[in-house]
Amino acid sequence: MAYSSFPSAFSTLFGELPKETWCCSDLYNWEGFWYASSHLPAAMAARLNFQAKDTDVFLTSSMKTGTTWLKAIIPTIMNPIGCMNDDNNDPLLKRHPNELMP
Repeated sequence: MAYSSFPSAFSTLFGELPKETWCCSDLYNWEGFWYASSHLPAAMAARLNFQAKDTDVFLTSSMKTGTTWLKAIIPTIMNPIGCMNDDNNDPLLKRHPNELMP
């Protein structure tokens, strides 16, 4: 698979990565993780351009494993004011979890 929009260094690296075929799909091992060929360019671009901050919070889950529930927990943990006896400050009573954690 050619990635003409990718820098040549990535294209060279892509060809040198360990590769395995699983369920009729090629997987490439890059930095200790296995990526499908369709996901690897995005992972490489993200790694090249992303700068984490101390205030960043990552919420990840697989599909159908309670993502909305996790989105509801995070604001509650990060903003314990809503946990007081006064429910007026609880953001979950006013908004859906998907609005609180896009």
